[in-house]
Amino acid sequence: MTGLLHVVAAAKPREKAGPHTMKRYGFQVHFSILKMLELHKSGNDYRAAFDHFDDLMVFDKADQPEKVDFYQIKSQAKGEWTLSAMTSKDGKTKPATFLGRLHHHMADFGNMVGRLGFVSNMGFRLKLASGKKTTDDHKLIKSSDLHVDEIAALKTAVANDAVSPPALDGSNLFVFERTALGLAEQETFVRGRLVEVISERGDCDHVGAIALYDALRGNVFTKSAVTQEFTTTDEFYERKTLCRSDIEALFLKGAARKRFHDNWGIVERDLLAAGMNSRQILALHNDCISYINARSSGEPGAIAFSAGAQNAVSAHPDEVVACGSVPEIAARLHVWVPSEYEHRAGAMHVEAFEAMI
Repeated sequence: MTGLLHVVAAAKPREKAGPHTMKRYGFQVHFSILKMLELHKSGNDYRAAFDHFDDLMVFDKADQPEKVDFYQIKSQAKGEWTLSAMTSKDGKTKPATFLGRLHHHMADFGNMVGRLGFVSNMGFRLKLASGKKTTDDHKLIKSSDLHVDEIAALKTAVANDAVSPPALDGSNLFVFERTALGLAEQETFVRGRLVEVISERGDCDHVGAIALYDALRGNVFTKSAVTQEFTTTDEFYERKTLCRSDIEALFLKGAARKRFHDNWGIVERDLLAAGMNSRQILALHNDCISYINARSSGEPGAIAFSAGAQNAVSAHPDEVVACGSVPEIAARLHVWVPSEYEHRAGAMHVEAFEAMI
């Protein structure tokens, strides 16, 4: 375990301000998806944690990370963000300001912090090194871009908002980012970005953008809602984060789901050959669809069954390869994955199909 993970395990995450709802946390969830897609496209490794120490944490590596970026994600209907607005009190106890809370991470994480990001749909009005003010054309503003007077004011504001000033000043790590994500039609915007990513990957014939969007949104929202503290790294990773390999797996599953629907005729012939009648096949098909939709939306029972099935397939490679049909593999999964999951029959056949491709 790296020093960074030791701090994550030892430090106490912020208190949660009430129950999560998609209406309330939708902007945060959608921006987090966009940030992961941006990181994924870059080719770099990463792991994202949702609504834990801050709205979004991004580690520089999926395993054994050494640096972490923190993001506060704020939306508003009108206006612009000035330094005064971002350092105005938004709570009763210190740190009580947006930037003060961001800078507070320096106390726990120190030189392991890579970036302190403030993100919004609205623009910023900050004084640049040239003496001019930023405009709506400035989408990403770093501390190093700011005028010395603005930097001095920023340092004073976060120092005054600290319970006790951290040993390491992080004023040079602030980044102010304006996202193109708006308050209206967020789903449409994110789905559109997914279509672009799928097309760039060359997956456009196999991956459904809507199904992939549902899977990403379901995963991020579910993990954002988890409020427990964690005793192991594995538990933290599983319950609260997504990494590069997780997102890649969702793309691959999206392709597999599309192929399942496109190849249902082949599966149906196998089922007929196995002795099932039309009524039984229709019921099973509906069960398969229910499982695919539940897995895409991050439903815990479906995710748990999928993980169990994949582990079973990995543990019995020779037996899986020896099977010549989906029903044969499904019969083995029936034995290998004991479960009372409600769509178990459909789940076994979907996972059996994906084990063959």
